[in-house]
Amino acid sequence: MNDTFYRDFSDRQKTLTGFGRGRRGRTERSRLGLLMRHAEPGTMLEIGPGQGSLALAAIEAGFRYRAMEASPILLDHLRGLGLEVIQGWAPPILAPDASTDIVYADQVLEHMSGIDAAREFVAEARRVLKPGGTLFVVVPDYLKERTFFWDVDYTHNFVTTERRVRQLLYDGGFEIRETVRSIGAATGVKRDLLAAGALFANLPGLNTFSRYTGTEELLFKVRKNLFETLEFVARKPA
Repeated sequence: MNDTFYRDFSDRQKTLTGFGRGRRGRTERSRLGLLMRHAEPGTMLEIGPGQGSLALAAIEAGFRYRAMEASPILLDHLRGLGLEVIQGWAPPILAPDASTDIVYADQVLEHMSGIDAAREFVAEARRVLKPGGTLFVVVPDYLKERTFFWDVDYTHNFVTTERRVRQLLYDGGFEIRETVRSIGAATGVKRDLLAAGALFANLPGLNTFSRYTGTEELLFKVRKNLFETLEFVARKPA
């Protein structure tokens, strides 16, 4: 595996402003709160932990945490935080059968190479979960993001919408307990207002205007902050 895989992501995280770090923290706490409405703290396996911000919050909440990460750059950072992390690209998920209470995958599924890999990922999550265990999945909403879904990350491959992911999880043997639409930590009416505001960041001709004015990176950051995700809490039958 290329030892510089996801270097761009790592560099972007290092340059986050105080506002950016605070926003990410609020988002992680919101998602952890949603998870804890359906599952007690237990053993958690996170696939693709990024910079480890969710990990620290989960440990503080009482979860017994470990993770699986593909990027050697992020792996070194995570281990430097004292986290238990194994290196590997999912699927497969490098864990024994029925060995964990929760599989947590935040913006991982859309990186699958296609439908076969997505189906295998869900099957692997079911395999490593204990009976009654919880799969927590966060994915972009393609129906809102459209072309930005592809532009925000070159490793996006598998198109994710609410209907497609629901079908995927159901066919994979899971019971969906709750689905939440969010932009950052905002849900409900707040999310709807932000989604309406996102229309102005996608006006026809805005890309051309940003190139002429040298504001392409600013426009990208605005769109990224208005990026909509879908959060799924699914249960493996007992």
